[in-house]
Parts: sequence; C-alpha cells; structure tokens
Amino acid sequence: MTIIPLAQRPSALVARYQITTPMFLGGSDSRECAEKIRPSSLKGALRFWWRALNWGRVYSASGKNTDAALQQLHKEEGALFGLAAKTHGKEKVGGQSVFRLRIRDDESTAGKESVKGIPYLLGQGLTGKNERPFLGSGSDFTVYCYPSPQMSSEQSVQLEQALLCLGMLGGLGARSRKGLGSLSIQDLSGGHLAAPQNKGEYIAAIQGLLKSTGVGAAVDEPPYSAFSLLARIDVSLAGRNAMNLLVVLNTEQQMYRSWGSKGWVNGKEAERNFKDDHDWAYDVANGKQPITLPDRMVFGLPHIYHLSSNPKPKNTVTLNYKSGEKTDKRRASPLFAHVHQFANGHCLLMQTLLQARFLSPGEKVHINNKVSHIQPVPDWKVIHKFMNRFSKEQGQETIHG
Repeated sequence: MTIIPLAQRPSALVARYQITTPMFLGGSDSRECAEKIRPSSLKGALRFWWRALNWGRVYSASGKNTDAALQQLHKEEGALFGLAAKTHGKEKVGGQSVFRLRIRDDESTAGKESVKGIPYLLGQGLTGKNERPFLGSGSDFTVYCYPSPQMSSEQSVQLEQALLCLGMLGGLGARSRKGLGSLSIQDLSGGHLAAPQNKGEYIAAIQGLLKSTGVGAAVDEPPYSAFSLLARIDVSLAGRNAMNLLVVLNTEQQMYRSWGSKGWVNGKEAERNFKDDHDWAYDVANGKQPITLPDRMVFGLPHIYHLSSNPKPKNTVTLNYKSGEKTDKRRASPLFAHVHQFANGHCLLMQTLLQARFLSPGEKVHINNKVSHIQPVPDWKVIHKFMNRFSKEQGQETIHG
C-alpha cells in the first residue's frame, strides 16, 4: 500500500449547496420523503457527473476504443468512489473509497411551498392521488470530502470537478432531470476551483470544466450519458424566481410535446407538433402493424400514449424496453433541466442535452409488451428544436454545442 506523505496529500474539499427547487428525495419507504440529505444520494449523483465529465479523457487515452475505455472508466470509478472488491487475474479491483463524505449544517426541512403550475414536469408519480412530500427550496447544506492517505492529487481534482458540476447542472431526487431538486453550489474550497457568483463566471466555469476534462476528444457518440462534442448546454431563461422559471419550462414542454385534450393546453390552443406520432398511436391501438417509431421517443422510455377517443382496452399504447424477458427498464431522458440560483437571487434555467447511444446493441423496443424489430433510431433534432424555442429576449444562450 502506497502512503502519500502528509505534506503532499490533497486537502479536504468543502462544497456548500442550496436546494433551489422542491426536492422529492425518497426515504426508507418510497412513499416517504427523506428528512435530510442522504450521503448515499449525494455520492450517487457525484458518480454520475464524474462519469459524464471523464468520458472524453478516458476515451482518448484508450485510443478511442469504446470497450477498453469503459473498462478503464469502471476501474477508475471504483478506485475513487469505492466498489465491491474483486480480483481479475493478479490485479485487485475495487475496495473502499479514497475519501469520506460527510454532510453537515443541513438546514433542509419539509417543503410547504406550492408546486402548482408544473404538473407536466412532476408527472403522475408525484401529483394527484400519488402526491408525495418533499424537501423545500431555499435551504443549504455543506458537503465535506476528507481524503484518505491513498488519494492521489488527480483523484482530488476529479472529485472537485464533480462537486462543481453537480452544483451547476444537476440535482437530487425524483424528476431531477426535469429541474426538481436542483442544487446550486454557493461555495467551494480546498482545491483549485471556485463556485461562480454571476452568469459570466458560471459560463466560464462550465466551459473551463469541459476543456480541462478533454471533452474535445469525444468526437463520437458516447455509450452512456456523457459530455462530448455532440452535447449541448443552454442558458434557456433568466429571472429572479426559480419556481417561475420551472412554470415556464412546464408550459413550453407541454405545448411542444403533448397533443392536448380537446386541442387545449393550460387554456392555450395546443400546438400539436407531432401529428405523425398521434396517428401512429391510434393505428397501433387499432391493430395496424407499425413500420416506424414515434419521434418523441427520443425524450426517453417508457413512452406512453393515452388515447381519449379510443374505447377501452385500446386507449393506451406504451413503448418501453426490457432486460431479459421480464424486467421493464427505463431509458432516462437525455435532456436535463437545472435551475441555478446565485447568492444575489438571480436565477438561470439551464438545459443540457447529453446525446449518447439510445439503447445498447441488441436491445429491442417493445410496443404494448410485444417485441418490435424496428430499429430505434432517435431523431436528436426533435430535442434541439425544443431547446431553440427559448428566445434571446428570455436569456437564451448556447454555451456548448
């Protein structure tokens, strides 16, 4: 075991986050809400953003060999965050994390603010009969990452980058990709990076992160959600109220993606942009063999159509995919929403598209639980068109991609 001299060991990293939007963080019972921020949830989110940031670097170092890059990434992730110890040949892989994560000064409490106005973002799982409690916005908590003697300076830098990225583009809990549970980093110390305090610093920080982690080397579509030259990051809206930004996002998504009962959405005439998808669903429900898949599939699976004009049991069409024969799986949306709030109260609505392989090789889309042999080829222009809806007057600016 290599012991790094005390003088050369990385410092403890300390990050303070603010909960910017209501956070539906599950407790021990899925119907409950966690009373405080859980270290396991925070560490899981850091793993995600670490993988997203480090794909370009590892992919380039592997000679752009995807399989070799995935193996190396898995090895490095296990060394940094911990992994069940295994032995491959003479090499031991995994073991304990090289840092201890502690959460202190957690001010989070049960939320009492109204979450009305964002039903499309919340979905059926969090509203109506299934309404769940949440942690309220506006509170802070501090994350301490204490290095072990085995932690290298490179690992410390990578962890610091993940802490910063989580607090600029990510969140915790259910619907975090829809902007719920957004975390805004307020302070970062112990390393070489700093938390941004205004829009200019924020944009510079994101662009600096991507440059330093080698995103320019990732010219091909990643095999999982990761930053590459195909990714896109937008400032979509700016304002003084985080929930108001989510309300605008809710309306724009619903107007763009939904068909609208009787042609109306929130008192406005529905745009009905995806007529072919609508007709496709009715054809499938009525027994016609499909030869294509819906364009809106690109927003993720499962993808469900509720057909108000069709009699039961033909009023629902579901697209999903399975692992093996029985287990339904979810292809999470590649589009991430995040509401960032600075100390002065100014807020930004960020949208991040992490274009990546839609499904693993050999995986099939199922239509109403029947295997479809239609090749799932996502049309990424569908998401780009949605991101383009936001105007320069609203604060829109593409900062990557």
